[in-house]
Parts: sequence; structure tokens; C-alpha cells
Amino acid sequence: MKAAKWRDLSEDELMQKARELSEEIFNLRFQLSMGVAKNPSRLGQARRDLARAYTVSRERGAALVVAPPADKAAAAEAPAAERAPKKAARKASKPKAPRAVRASRAPRAAAKKKAKG
Repeated sequence: MKAAKWRDLSEDELMQKARELSEEIFNLRFQLSMGVAKNPSRLGQARRDLARAYTVSRERGAALVVAPPADKAAAAEAPAAERAPKKAARKASKPKAPRAVRASRAPRAAAKKKAKG
């Protein structure tokens, strides 16, 4: 859809279209990962259309807020600040193993020559 048609939509219609597009993008990404997408290029078109919806909304001076799909809602409930200390604690609790130092190949090559000769 052209930007002129996006501008003709009311705020509620714009929000509804954006919600539909975000759900479509989610479904298309899922289908692509499963390998059953009928039209993979539709993902790019849907992303551009969603960007147009956000742009038109911003031009009007209103920030368009679209709810995330259902399965992402659970991850969004826990704030990032709440998740970060857990991650840091896991990293701190794991002792780092010393890196293995690779021996030079020269002594091994000399030993092979000696064994052959």
C-alpha cells in the first residue's frame, strides 16, 4: 500500500493495520523457520508496510504502540534490569578453565624423524 493510502487511514485503522502486520510478520518468520512459507518475499513487504504505519503515525505526532504477539508477552513481563543480575550471577559463578597452551610442533617433528630414521 502506498504512503498516501496510509495517510488516509484514521488513527484506529492505522493501529489495527499495524497490529495485523506485526502478527503477520511473526507468523511469516515462524513459517520461514519451518520451511513452509508460500511467499518468503512477503516478509520484507510486511516489514516495510509496518514501517510506513509507524512513520505515518509519527508524522501525526502520535506514537503508535502495538502489543507484542502472545508468546513474547511472557518474556516482556520481566524487566531487563531484573533479568540482567541473574545473567551476571551465572557468569560469575562459573570458574573459567585455563586455556590450553599449544606446544610447538618442532619437537614432535624431530621425534618423528628420529623414530623413522
